[in-house]
Amino acid sequence: MARPTKDDATKLSHSLPSVRCTEAEKQLILNHAQKAGVTVTEYIRNMALKGKIVIKESNTNLEAVHQIRKLGINLNQQTRKLNATGIMPVELKSLWVKLEAVLDQMLAKE
Repeated sequence: MARPTKDDATKLSHSLPSVRCTEAEKQLILNHAQKAGVTVTEYIRNMALKGKIVIKESNTNLEAVHQIRKLGINLNQQTRKLNATGIMPVELKSLWVKLEAVLDQMLAKE
């Protein structure tokens, strides 16, 4: 099923000229965008249109999320192997232990 098309009012299809700045200004803009949790394009657009940025507060541990994503990929691979062969891969048990450890780490920080 195809993704629904956007109407012309919501398409971001037009661009503006690039902005020239010093290296220090560039780093400052990049840092502000990163702290706000938005892309540089979103940051510049919001600053130009609204004059302020609402910083997205998040208590999500990004490192733990990254580890879970990696474990999920491994889990998918091992599950495919199990479904293809009918034999439980040895790596599946160690993967489960790692997943439990990461989840425990995330829950302990909350």
